[in-house]
Amino acid sequence: MRFRHHSNDLAKTLAFGVIHVVLAIAIGWLLTGTFVFGAMLALVEPLCNTVVSHGIGMLMPDAHRSRRMAVRKSVVVGVAHLVVAVMLVRLFTGSFVSAWLYALIEPAANAVAHYFFERWWHRAQVSSAPAASAA
Repeated sequence: MRFRHHSNDLAKTLAFGVIHVVLAIAIGWLLTGTFVFGAMLALVEPLCNTVVSHGIGMLMPDAHRSRRMAVRKSVVVGVAHLVVAVMLVRLFTGSFVSAWLYALIEPAANAVAHYFFERWWHRAQVSSAPAASAA
């Protein structure tokens, strides 16, 4: 199923949201040793960060035009992600050590994933544009 042009931002946000959830579960599970804790974090933390990421995407829509702008956008997403992660993990665990450990590892992984996702998404849009206009 192809998304229509006006829902392209939503499709992009949802696609990265899935990547975000998978990374959050895996890292939470590895750090705590329990799937339940990893899944609990994966339900709440990526939801909050996906909303934040979408907002940043709306504020920086042309970040794909250069590597420098793409890196800058990914850094902004990473810092916002760190703040949200620390607040939520601290709320769930009561431990600042756990909060900072999770909050440093998980956003770093997602910032790297976000950078490559942005580049892949833009290439996919550019390569499908001629086919869409010919139809």
